[in-house]
Amino acid sequence: MFKRKLQALGFPNPEILNTADEKQFRNTIVWLEDQKVRRYKIEDRELLRNTTAIQWNQAFEQYMNDLDCPFLKGSRPEILDWLLGLAVQLEFNEEPQRYIANPKTQEQTCLKINPLDNLDFESDDFKTGVNGLADMLQVPKHPDHLMTLEGICNLVQEKFSQDALKSSLVAKNRGNPVEFGNISFGLDIKSPNVSTAADVLRYLFIHDLRDLQTRINECLVSVQVLTANPKTDTKLGKVGY
Repeated sequence: MFKRKLQALGFPNPEILNTADEKQFRNTIVWLEDQKVRRYKIEDRELLRNTTAIQWNQAFEQYMNDLDCPFLKGSRPEILDWLLGLAVQLEFNEEPQRYIANPKTQEQTCLKINPLDNLDFESDDFKTGVNGLADMLQVPKHPDHLMTLEGICNLVQEKFSQDALKSSLVAKNRGNPVEFGNISFGLDIKSPNVSTAADVLRYLFIHDLRDLQTRINECLVSVQVLTANPKTDTKLGKVGY
């Protein structure tokens, strides 16, 4: 619960602080007084610094009383949290510019720490990684590995986006298989492979046209619904001359 405040103050190893450990707690109080709060003069901190003394608790109570702590009877975590807040406030008052966010500075910092900026896109390791990812996703490889990477990105955006993953869970009607060998598209091509490719492209073109026609029909129906049932305001009517 104190990690962020301790990090802001530059406390060493803030993640391992345990307030239930009496030794750690006392050392933390001494560190805050020496480094941040400085309520006492250096020569007056002797009792507080002697963390192994029997009278340390009395010295600590007097210290918190001198700071006007409102939680004198509170638990150790409550007292420490208040003291950390005081230390942060004092630190801010000394150098407020360190804690005031500058959007331009933040943007430049984010750009500097972007891990992609440190990649060598022409290295052998990077090329091997791209080719391995292409094999995993069954993406055809291009002689230029960056073109292959662009194809991988397009596939990921199309197939693995949140909308695509949601739509994949919905059952779809796959329709009937098309036997191109029994369909003539009127193309006289001698090469069987080229002929098959041309038939597929022609079929996809026809499929797109049918989809476009369906959308046009839907628009016409919507317009007809609006024009076939017009609404009139009878209050605007006028009888006689």
